[in-house]
Amino acid sequence: MAKKRMQDLVNIWKDKTITLQLKIKIMKTLVWTVMTYGAEGWTIKKKQEKKINSAEMWFYRRLLRISWRERRTDQSILEELNEERKLLNYIKKRKLTFLGHTCRSKCTLMKNILQGRMEGKRQRGRPRINYFDNIKSWTQRDIYDVILERDVWRQMVHETVRAANVLGSDAG
Repeated sequence: MAKKRMQDLVNIWKDKTITLQLKIKIMKTLVWTVMTYGAEGWTIKKKQEKKINSAEMWFYRRLLRISWRERRTDQSILEELNEERKLLNYIKKRKLTFLGHTCRSKCTLMKNILQGRMEGKRQRGRPRINYFDNIKSWTQRDIYDVILERDVWRQMVHETVRAANVLGSDAG
C-alpha cells in the first residue's frame, strides 16, 4: 500500500519547483504513515528488518527518480539526500512508546498478551521470536522495572533510538 501511495505521488516527485527537503517531508508524512500503520504490534524479525530497509531505500530511489539499472549504492543515495536510514528506528520508537503506554495502563489483558503470559502448553521446537524479544534486543536490559516509571522509560526509549541511529550510520 505504501508503494502504491508512493507511485500515486509521482507528479510531486517529478515537479522541479518543489525542493528536495520538502519532497522528503511529504514522503515521510504521506508514505511512511501508510507503511508503519499498526507497527506498534509487529514482531520484527531479521527478514522484516531487511524488507523495511529495502522499502525505505526504494522510496528514496523513487523520490530521486533513480532506476535500479543505474547501479547506485544505497550509501550514495543517502549522501545525495543528506539523510540516514530512519524508518526502522521510527518503528522501534513507536513500538517502545506503545509498550510503555500499555504496560502502565490498568488493562491487565493487554499486558498479559504483550508479555506472552498465556495459559497452556508451549509448542514443540524452538520458541518463536515474540514481542518482548524485540524490546529486549533493542534496549539491552530488563525492562520490567523501568517501564512503570514514565520519565525513566522515556529516557531509555530516546537512548535506544539514539544508539540505533549511531549503529545504523556506522553499518551503512
